[in-house]
Amino acid sequence: MILAAKYSGVNAVKFQSFLSEEVVVKKLKLAPYQRKNLKKNSSMIEMISKYQLSFEKQRKLFIFCKKHRIEFLSSPFDLISAKFLIEVLKLKTIKIPSGEITNYPLLIYFSFFPIKIILSTGMATINEIKLAINTLCKNNKIKKKDVTVLHCTTSYPTNIEEVNLNAMLYLKKILKMKVGYSDHTRSNLTAIVAASLGASIIEKHLTLNKSLSGPDHKASILPKEFKDLVDNIKKVKIILGDYKKKATKSEKANIPFARKSIVAKININKGDIFSENNLTTKRPSLGLSPMLWNKIIGKKSKFYFSKDEYIML
Repeated sequence: MILAAKYSGVNAVKFQSFLSEEVVVKKLKLAPYQRKNLKKNSSMIEMISKYQLSFEKQRKLFIFCKKHRIEFLSSPFDLISAKFLIEVLKLKTIKIPSGEITNYPLLIYFSFFPIKIILSTGMATINEIKLAINTLCKNNKIKKKDVTVLHCTTSYPTNIEEVNLNAMLYLKKILKMKVGYSDHTRSNLTAIVAASLGASIIEKHLTLNKSLSGPDHKASILPKEFKDLVDNIKKVKIILGDYKKKATKSEKANIPFARKSIVAKININKGDIFSENNLTTKRPSLGLSPMLWNKIIGKKSKFYFSKDEYIML
């Protein structure tokens, strides 16, 4: 999967770091979307235990990522896992998943380290988001400029009716911070739109097979789809350009052929008065601009002009 992500052109791959017994109580059942996607009703601890990566496996994945020059990231769901990522792997960026945005012990732990934070905000209110950010920045090790807030809808897969990308713009306006988007839709369109609206980070689930066992594969995309997504997102920045309105290099070459000049509509004799009867505008724009029309109408011609000849004063 790391190699598939590398092929897709992403900047980083993100895993999940957790110890099952530290995350859920044993009696907790699966979430509705998990029951639907897995087609069974086991306990959550039974389900997540199957997908738990040992610290040793995570260390090997970290080394593998380094070898292939792709950043290793992870979302910790408990303090022990967080300490492994920060104190053992020495990660400089941590992704906080939506479900942990109200986990004060976890947030305050991170506040003691000068790291970058990617904060998902699925299910959260604006006040909960503000409180989480204030907690992360409480000890002045993490600055607001070090936090990127991701708009997210915690539903796998997310229906487009519940995407609400305007919420990302709302977060940027209210928080005055960098924003991004964590996409759980089946389509690439929403992520591309988010990029066009100014998302500085896009997160998307990757799978090698959408039919694999697991709750999130149906909300994931294949490597080829992922490559198309990355390619299109990179094009978005080029397409958006800068905040200036000016003729491009290729446009400048077309100006003479697209714009017009004031020319003689019929033959005009010296001494004739310029009027709408004997003047018109035609391509190319190598003569007087039609915007000078009112300054020319009513003036006396100093020369003889044949039909279609550029007018001179």
